[in-house]
Amino acid sequence: MKPSHWSPAAVQDLDQAATWYGDRGGEALEIGFIDAVESVVKLLEAHPGAGSALHADLLPSLAAPLRFHPVRRFDGYLIYYVELPAHISIVRVWNASRGMEALFEDEGLNPDIGSSHPGY
Repeated sequence: MKPSHWSPAAVQDLDQAATWYGDRGGEALEIGFIDAVESVVKLLEAHPGAGSALHADLLPSLAAPLRFHPVRRFDGYLIYYVELPAHISIVRVWNASRGMEALFEDEGLNPDIGSSHPGY
């Protein structure tokens, strides 16, 4: 099992999405979203190859293939991550309706940077 490290962008994504759900559905929905994301991250820590590498060629400069896994019960949200030798790097928590172009506009996209937990 590998620990997860979160990029600052992924932490911000999670915070914004959780707030959005909280504003629309209350605290229970906000916590439900966070729990669903954490559940997927635990799965990825235990089984790093579980995600799809369909978009791996979009960022060939990364040290390892970019993968993603959907967030169950929250259609459209994908967790983008990279499996590195010592850990899983959570790159983004992304709403697919925002489009692929916006995902990669972040010039600071570096999967080796980040904290070990988003703080929730």
